[in-house]
Amino acid sequence: MTTLSPNVDLTDLVRTCLDEKDAEVESVHVEVIDRVSGTPSTGGLRRVSGTTACGPRWSFFVKSIHAARHWPDIGIVPEAYRATFDAEFPWRAEADVYDSGLPLPEGLRLPRLYFVDDLGDDRLDLWMEDVRIAPGEWDLTRYTAAARALGGLAALRPADGPGTTPGFRTYVRNRVVQGALPALREPSLWRHPLVAPYADGLLRMDLDILGHRIPDLLDAADRLPHTMAHGDASPENLLVPADAPGEFVAIDWGWQTPVPVGFDLGQLLVGRAHQGMIEPGELPAVHRAIQTGYAQGLADGGMADDHLAAGHVTTMVLRSAFTAIPVERLGDPVTPQTHELFRKRVGLARFLADLGLAL
Repeated sequence: MTTLSPNVDLTDLVRTCLDEKDAEVESVHVEVIDRVSGTPSTGGLRRVSGTTACGPRWSFFVKSIHAARHWPDIGIVPEAYRATFDAEFPWRAEADVYDSGLPLPEGLRLPRLYFVDDLGDDRLDLWMEDVRIAPGEWDLTRYTAAARALGGLAALRPADGPGTTPGFRTYVRNRVVQGALPALREPSLWRHPLVAPYADGLLRMDLDILGHRIPDLLDAADRLPHTMAHGDASPENLLVPADAPGEFVAIDWGWQTPVPVGFDLGQLLVGRAHQGMIEPGELPAVHRAIQTGYAQGLADGGMADDHLAAGHVTTMVLRSAFTAIPVERLGDPVTPQTHELFRKRVGLARFLADLGLAL
């Protein structure tokens, strides 16, 4: 069994979880969850579970978060910019959201947070509700429902302008301009056996054109209506609980600074595509469905959707078009599995580039 932090009073946590003041822990099992995360603040994931002397089982989901300097992939950020990236990346955002009591629309809730274990050196363990997931696929109906909840969230939290903190601009500068664009401009990328078979002759040029438009796209995004948002609303962060399959439990919240309306739709569309779980040909239908759902959510909250399409597409292109091709995996063995991933991710890049060029 993995040793738990000495700060954790497991008996007290179990009693709170079960609402049983006399419960005694009988057995403990720690499962390390192997899930790849591209979020710089995400460390390990564990499920800590067991039984009590009187019989009931209990379970917690424990997420480790940390400052960006502890990110294993910090090397993809050029060395000259790492200190700034570490200082500006809002790694505590998720813990702060769970502790904030923010308003949520119907159909969206937070997981219950039981304990925040401060491990020092800008590292925290979040002991949370272990949500049992309902069966079912992410079809267009589920995408639409999730988008409607996110639109309702935005309508509840309008904000003025891009805010006093440069969250989105900081990400684009560090992750895209200084990280992704130099890699995309390397001729060797487009000759690589995992990229060359799937990239059409214009993709390299189109991404380069969009790269030169980044300052203008950021300025255009700043002029749009802004709201607060989830910040990282990929499907894997919108859990469908087994005991209430009509709602979503929102986890893994991103930075909490104002963003253009429609911002959350980018990760809702891109999330499963990044994992290679969506065929490129399916992306247009998902794109249409989530814009429709989000517009309904805005209307539920009395907010107009006039700028929704511009906010969604502009921020999604800035955030995801240049990172769609997983250049960090070019050193992986060339296998049928990696070929499939690159085929789908290059297709994602093509889809996003087309949307960006139409702006």
